[in-house]
Amino acid sequence: MPRSRRHPRLLAEGPPFQRAVARFNSSNAGHAVTGLTRTLGVPKASVGASAGSPDLVRVTVAWELSWYQWGVDVADELRPVFELGKGSEIDQLDAAAKQWNAVVGEDGRLRLAGDRAPSR
Repeated sequence: MPRSRRHPRLLAEGPPFQRAVARFNSSNAGHAVTGLTRTLGVPKASVGASAGSPDLVRVTVAWELSWYQWGVDVADELRPVFELGKGSEIDQLDAAAKQWNAVVGEDGRLRLAGDRAPSR
């Protein structure tokens, strides 16, 4: 099926989300989440398709009193992970962003729910 016709839900099952998570973890945004996790504790997280582009993955990380969203362009490996938004209340997020399908470990690294933690 052509990229433009893929259902966003199907992307969650495949490699684009896994690539987005790997790129996120190695980015400045990932390092920021690591630091915030040390200060604020373990957040909720979601990884999903971003509206408007089949190649753009949206990463949402939320604590009780703050949230951040970043975009990861899985079609352009050279494009840095970029901030999409931030806020102070989880209720500001749309329903798709609150599909907590990812986890942030105590080490601050994001992974899709169901993925095993990387071995050391």
